[in-house]
Amino acid sequence: MESDRTPFSKALLAKNGGRVISDDAHKTASLLCNGAIEGRVIGLDKPAMSITGSGSHGIIATMPLYAYCKVYDIDEEKLLRATALSYLICTYIKEYSGKLSAFCGCAIAAGTGAACALAWLMGGSREAISDTINNMASSITGMICHGGNQGCTMKGIIAVDAAYTAAELAVSGAHILSVHGINDKTPERTMQNMGLIASPGMIGTEKTIVDIFESKQNDN
Repeated sequence: MESDRTPFSKALLAKNGGRVISDDAHKTASLLCNGAIEGRVIGLDKPAMSITGSGSHGIIATMPLYAYCKVYDIDEEKLLRATALSYLICTYIKEYSGKLSAFCGCAIAAGTGAACALAWLMGGSREAISDTINNMASSITGMICHGGNQGCTMKGIIAVDAAYTAAELAVSGAHILSVHGINDKTPERTMQNMGLIASPGMIGTEKTIVDIFESKQNDN
């Protein structure tokens, strides 16, 4: 936040009332999570915990939970259990999407992991966690990846917003039914379908993104 290269961090800090940890878990999560992503993608010299080969995955799967627990004074054991759940969900989706694709695994896989863990921290049942997966699958699946760059910060902001909303709605009983879209009869099958959107589903998208990169280089 002190760097002159982090405009998003400063804007998110202002939205959080100028406080790193405020009384608003959602805004605190967006600041901590996406400030970290911004610092990472612009090359600040700070470590990041990676999951499935990606530091941004690790940040999104972890920091929203840390923020929630700090705001609501939840003990470390619950934070660790929530983090384990988040990592498992993220890894499961990535098993089907592949390590590299045109699919933004940070927002979709790690974001869904964080959403499920948030639902659990909110007191949601196993069914509510499954419903959270449906809400995430029906909303941000299909977000593209076009490399690690400043755009990852905006993707992270959207992922945190989606995760909190998906979890809150599912815990309150509002969710997308399994018969709709790529949702399926079990959470496992829904997550498999999310992965399939990336591979083989977005192979053509990947080529188009590369073509755009090459076109930009040629213009220069």
